[in-house]
Amino acid sequence: MNNRISPRFSRWAATADLAQSLSGGLLALFLWVHLLLVSSILFGPEAMRFVARNMELAFLDPAGQGYPVVVSLMGLGILLLVALHAVTALRKFPQNLRQWRALNRQMGQVHSRETRLWRWQVVTGFVLFLLLPAHLWMMINQPETIGPEGSAARVWDQRMLWLYLPLLAAVEVHAMVGVYRLVMKWCPVSPERRATLVRLRSLLSVLFIGIGLASLLAFVRYAQLAS
Repeated sequence: MNNRISPRFSRWAATADLAQSLSGGLLALFLWVHLLLVSSILFGPEAMRFVARNMELAFLDPAGQGYPVVVSLMGLGILLLVALHAVTALRKFPQNLRQWRALNRQMGQVHSRETRLWRWQVVTGFVLFLLLPAHLWMMINQPETIGPEGSAARVWDQRMLWLYLPLLAAVEVHAMVGVYRLVMKWCPVSPERRATLVRLRSLLSVLFIGIGLASLLAFVRYAQLAS
């Protein structure tokens, strides 16, 4: 039996692997920038209005109103990047019940940090598959509502807080574990540096989740004061 892998398949696998790494890195970077921009609400509604207007390129509009379609295009671009990342990542997931059972047996026998991290990637990936499109669709379909009033209304009045809480936890864990695994995969890391990376990963996870929770709380408070 010939078990050799064809050069064409090897090239495709290498290309897909690179695409998964690049798309994941770009999405993690976007996530952290997005969280920091949204956290402008912590400095007051005027600070967030300033950020929202500049996201809409208001500085290029003579009327100073901006172009909400820019936000829609950004959301669409992120959605396409998420789709690329998901397609290239799914090829590594078990494809049927027998493979899932084999994976569970292996995980029961092999107790390693990297295996547990990969399992968290799978779990949070499925959560994001369910929750993230709804958030991106609102960004694409209602770009003019990006701002303190619209965001506060979504979080509190429309009860989207219960979507954003699990979404925040899942996306932060997925992104932070993903970046850690990217560094481990593509960079030579000594055991000492690996320990530092683990501590940094935990610290940044807590930091960004804390920023996200504080921002959500600020939206809730703003909505309650406005009502």
